[in-house]
Amino acid sequence: MRSLAAVYDWLGAGRPEEEQHQRPEPPDYRLRALPREDIHLYVKPIDNTNVVREMDKKDWMANIWVAGSALLCSLIVSALAGPACYGMLASRHVEYLRQEHARLQAQVLELRAQESRLLNPGNVEAWAGKRFVAPTAEQVIYPPPSKETVARLGPASNEAH
Repeated sequence: MRSLAAVYDWLGAGRPEEEQHQRPEPPDYRLRALPREDIHLYVKPIDNTNVVREMDKKDWMANIWVAGSALLCSLIVSALAGPACYGMLASRHVEYLRQEHARLQAQVLELRAQESRLLNPGNVEAWAGKRFVAPTAEQVIYPPPSKETVARLGPASNEAH
């Protein structure tokens, strides 16, 4: 054994070093000669400029039938899918209108609240500013009671007897 690597190879492989370095001869992969290998082919150029294509009626009708049936199928699918798509679009529009209605109702409630805050009688002084003078008791005029009064504070009258 010449080196430690050779010892490991000898222990691991179980073969002596001389057998590891000997390789068998590779097989001969050369092909044998093919029969008639020496035949040459001649390719003649063909001029097809004067050839006119003959119309095949069966093929033409088959193409027309396939195109027509594809068009008809697409129209049927569109007709079946159209109402569903329109319903989805309409439901989206209805939902948008509901949201808009809710938003406008909230806006109306907010405007009514602002109006009630502005029309509050306690704000009279804010409206008038320094020109507002509270009336005295003598300046206040009370309207007379209507003819159809229910109760009176004065003496009872004999009209009812």
